[in-house]
Amino acid sequence: MADTNQSPNRRNERSKQKILDTTRELLNEEGGVRALTIEAVAARSGVAKTTIYRRWRDKWELALDAAMIDVLPTFDDPVDVGDTRKELITFVNSAIRTMGSKPYGPALQGLVSEVATDPQLARVYRDYVVDPRRRQIQAVIERGIERGDLRPDTDPRLVQELLIGPIYYRLLFSGPPFGRNLGAQLVDVILDGFRTRPEKARATQAHVRRR
Repeated sequence: MADTNQSPNRRNERSKQKILDTTRELLNEEGGVRALTIEAVAARSGVAKTTIYRRWRDKWELALDAAMIDVLPTFDDPVDVGDTRKELITFVNSAIRTMGSKPYGPALQGLVSEVATDPQLARVYRDYVVDPRRRQIQAVIERGIERGDLRPDTDPRLVQELLIGPIYYRLLFSGPPFGRNLGAQLVDVILDGFRTRPEKARATQAHVRRR
């Protein structure tokens, strides 16, 4: 029996999660994001269409939330472990794991053209996917610079794009599957490009100690 003492916020959160779970179920079925409809989500979840539309503008925004935004909290956080390479691998492996599995990878394949051509959907993607991940990698890059692993001019945005770009290229064009060592291979290429030369690394570390 339903808990009549639940606060509106708890009820809203339960309703939201039911909608997102149902959307993922439908995305995993034949037709994927192209076949998805708000009507189908409402019918299977038992949540009114009006409730769904109050939270999501259309099926594309709902699919983006279900396939990426809502799962971002499950990504491994690249916390400080004293090793820049390991932290970058942690960062990129979460993306590889998600994009290489259903319904997430196929849903993103269907969403890419919409994100590219719909400015409002693109803004949602940047605000809720790109920017939070960029803040994570910025912390990794800052620690890498302080350790002398990376050049002081290393650009977190560029590193993020160089790590994630090849995953999207493989997902959309050259084709999965993603090899189990793909994350480490990408990180090693990035480190080779941004690594501080030994003499500069010593100077950077000395500068950090003096601050």
